[in-house]
Amino acid sequence: MQVKKMLNNAVQRRVNRERFLLHNRTPRTEILRDGIFSVQYFAPLSESRTQIEGETLTVETQQAEIPLLLVPPLGVYAWIFDLMAERSLVRYFAARGFRVYLVDWGKPNAADSHLTLEQYALNWLPQAVEIVKQHAQQPKLSLLGYCMGGLLATIYTADQGKESIQNLITIASPVNLHQMSGAAGVLNRLASIPTGVLKRLTGYQLMELHPKLFHVHGRVLSVLFKMTAPTAAVSSYLGLVRHLADDEYVSRYMTMNEWFTNMPDYPGATVQEVIQRWGLANGLAQGQLNLCGHPIDLSEIECSLLAFAGDNDAITSIASASALLSVVSSTDLTFEVVPGGHAGLFTGSRAAHTTWAIAADWLSLRSGRFIPIQESNT
Repeated sequence: MQVKKMLNNAVQRRVNRERFLLHNRTPRTEILRDGIFSVQYFAPLSESRTQIEGETLTVETQQAEIPLLLVPPLGVYAWIFDLMAERSLVRYFAARGFRVYLVDWGKPNAADSHLTLEQYALNWLPQAVEIVKQHAQQPKLSLLGYCMGGLLATIYTADQGKESIQNLITIASPVNLHQMSGAAGVLNRLASIPTGVLKRLTGYQLMELHPKLFHVHGRVLSVLFKMTAPTAAVSSYLGLVRHLADDEYVSRYMTMNEWFTNMPDYPGATVQEVIQRWGLANGLAQGQLNLCGHPIDLSEIECSLLAFAGDNDAITSIASASALLSVVSSTDLTFEVVPGGHAGLFTGSRAAHTTWAIAADWLSLRSGRFIPIQESNT
């Protein structure tokens, strides 16, 4: 019987993949759309208790006045914040008493290679902040960004967020790209030398090339991401083989694997700017950068700031993530190193008890009054 079940799941996960996927199940309402970009609102949980990674969490009956806007990175889908019921950051923060909103960057393709960092950080993100303020009827909000999402949130906060952002949380966001983990940091440091020489000798600049030349297909992103931890991918697959008869295990594996296998394209203009402005010039680490002629000064950030790094992150090193604290003007600064790699510290099996719990406790002290849900909702 078990062999039959294993064979059936082995076939079904290929021909009926959607049956096993658990992501993006929490009800939400779209409150803004501009092309592929949108903002979603998650209503309070209807149940009194919810299961998060094997533990029962009592759902708060009061909500914080200051709402929370989640900012995903590029190159992944926004549903990583709502991965599965027991591992949903959205549900966790809703249960902890926060009004939760989520930015969705959509599914860019080759036709969107023109999308720039300026479009994401200084056009779409300000729209998101304003609609959340209107919807929540609050003058300020908190931003929580993962990886590149944290960097976009940081740029927005420095440029336009002084009056709107109460709290900023970054998770595994590599501010100093020359200190990134492994080969990425080394390549960024080495590449800045010949690029600088080439510019002095010829006047040639990377930004003069067409953005389409830098556009990265989602399939390529998937391969590059898996290459950061190749043994983990093999180990995970072997675990699937051993548990093919277990529907729940297969569903959890398929959902997590969907994150790393099904990735949207990375717009060429953004890749071009990241290489030039962040990777080569390392502008974020210096606290100064220029987006399409628009100067950004990170010392303008004065809000409360919490930054996370993973103790085993193959992409964002502890030094790279902590660099943010040295370039802002905030006096309320907290830096936390938590267990996990680049994905694990954000939504691994321990994240709810480490990263999420620390962030929720920290926000609870900085999000105004907690008032009955029926009075706080709009």
